This record gives sequence, structure tokens and C-alpha cells, in this order.
Amino acid sequence: MSSESIVFDPAVDYYDETRGFAPGVEGPAIALMARAGGFASGDRVLEVGIGTGRIALPLAAHVRAVVGVDLSRAMMGRLLDKRTGRAVYPVLGDATHLPLLANAFDGAVAVHVFHLIPAWQTALREVARALKPGARLVSAFYDQPDKLSPVHETLSQAWDEAVGRDRMENVGVSRAQYGTFLADEGWRQDGEPHIYEYTQTRTPREHIRRMEERIWSQCWRLPDAVIVRGVTAMREAAAREGIDLDAPFEVPSSFKALAYFPPEG
Repeated sequence: MSSESIVFDPAVDYYDETRGFAPGVEGPAIALMARAGGFASGDRVLEVGIGTGRIALPLAAHVRAVVGVDLSRAMMGRLLDKRTGRAVYPVLGDATHLPLLANAFDGAVAVHVFHLIPAWQTALREVARALKPGARLVSAFYDQPDKLSPVHETLSQAWDEAVGRDRMENVGVSRAQYGTFLADEGWRQDGEPHIYEYTQTRTPREHIRRMEERIWSQCWRLPDAVIVRGVTAMREAAAREGIDLDAPFEVPSSFKALAYFPPEG
């Protein structure tokens, strides 16, 4: 496992296109995060992994300011191009050593980021240090149902069997820990999860292309031969099952936001 956090410089040119919210989802999802954290219009909020601002820019409409830390200067450059006067302030820095004062923020948000940080426990301690007493961290992530559509299941199974699921493991928080890693470190959940459900569509050809072009950060560490093996397996499975590569299939999804207080003491 790598000892270094994943830096998203390689994704600058396609990040917003491939990681953005589905049409109509951004507004409700960001409002849901603000409600989960109890954020008010006068609050200063920290974002861990601000990137191109896909969370921070719309969140700025709900709070006084968003200050975000990221390792990628290039990603934050894209944010600055889109900022257009909104109170969003990117800071170049490492989540495991935040260049920020203690007790400075009324809340914090992190969207699907701790799986990218090997020393994620240290990062959590830094977030706790930066929060004012009584402030919450909102941890949010995208989720899909356990039972996929037949087309999605066929493609995913072919990829996993050809590549090996262990090769796609995270450098930070593991998939198995997604639901428990904060509680495991003593963070205290505040209320029930806030969930916004929606449906996306994509074609098998697009799904295969995203793996072939290493769109997802988990693919960046795989050798070329492994990528070719996985892509070939998906294409062969689609042909075997008579799947039309250009026929869209539905992907039921949800955006979940959970608020946590830092550990006591």
C-alpha cells in the first residue's frame, strides 16, 4: 500500500465532467449537507480535499465562507477560474498537517476523501483540532445499492474477476470501513444519515471507456497490462451476454451525509 496521499493532478482535465453531480442533484445534495451539519449563514466551514470546488462553490451559498485544503495546485487553479466572487478560499496543504489555526471553524465537510489518505487517522485529528467546540464534521459519500442492474453486474463481475478486487483497494480508509471509520476513531454521530436518492444512466461503452482511460483514481496504480485485461474481460462478457454497448442502463444511487462530533477529551 502506498504511504502517500493520492494527488489528483492527473484528473484535472476531466474531473468536473466525471465527478460532478447528475443533473438536478447538486442543489438538493448540498442543501442536505448544510442541514446535516447545522450550518448557518454566518459560519466558516473547512473542506478537506477542496479540489475544483464542486462541493465548496455551491456550499458557499449556505455559509459565510468555505476554506478548503488540497494537495493539488492544478485542481485549485480550476476552482479559482470558476469562483466568480463566491467566498471560497483554497489553501495548498496536506490534510495530515493542516496549515490552519485551532478552533477556527464552525464546521467541516469531507466528501469521499479519506480513502485517498493513508494516514487518515492523523487527518481526522487535524480536523478535530481545527473545529470550534460543538462544531461538526459532515462526512458525505456516494453510494449504490448492493444489488446492481444485470448489465452493471455483468460488467463489474467481469472486471473484478480479471483484475482482482484486491488490486483496487484504497490507500486510505478501506471499503469495508466506510460506514464505521469515524466511529472507530471515537467520533460521535449526530442524528440519522441524511440521504438524497437519485438515478443516473450510462451506456456499457461509456462504463468500459472510463476504466480503459483510468478515469477513477483506483485505476491509476494498475499496470497497463492489467487495465487491458480488465477491459477485454468486460467487452467479452458484454458480447457473450448479448449486451448492446450503446443501450443506457440505470444506476440507482444515493448521496449520504452524516454529521459527527469529534471525540471527547
